[in-house]
Amino acid sequence: MSTEQNKQIVGKFFEKFSAADVAGALELLDDVAIWRAMGREGGLPMSGEMDKQMIGEMIENVKSAFPDGMRLTPTGWTAEGDRVALEMESYAVKSNGIVYNNFYHFLVVLSNGKITSLREYLDTLHVKPVFIDN
Repeated sequence: MSTEQNKQIVGKFFEKFSAADVAGALELLDDVAIWRAMGREGGLPMSGEMDKQMIGEMIENVKSAFPDGMRLTPTGWTAEGDRVALEMESYAVKSNGIVYNNFYHFLVVLSNGKITSLREYLDTLHVKPVFIDN
């Protein structure tokens, strides 16, 4: 796949994620895909690795947490070959009115038109009061 095609696949994945389209998002993942949320093991429940099934469950959990959905907005792209780096901002409101507005960097690796690896870097200090404390 070309670098541009890989960027389109990554963009489509995050569009499906934003729309809480679990089946559509999972279609774009390789069967052995791993999502690694950076953070110390045991620090936050979302730190660590998720396989494809767990990624689907995470999308469902996000859908449940935010009744009006979570908007993911790409703010910068860098791509080379099968690697796509993406800066992104999220915005969502929980049913109790708490706003989740985080900033991310994702490094996504693809093979044969499927995502095989996602590495997520985010503000974990913002995650705790939104997801753990409330």
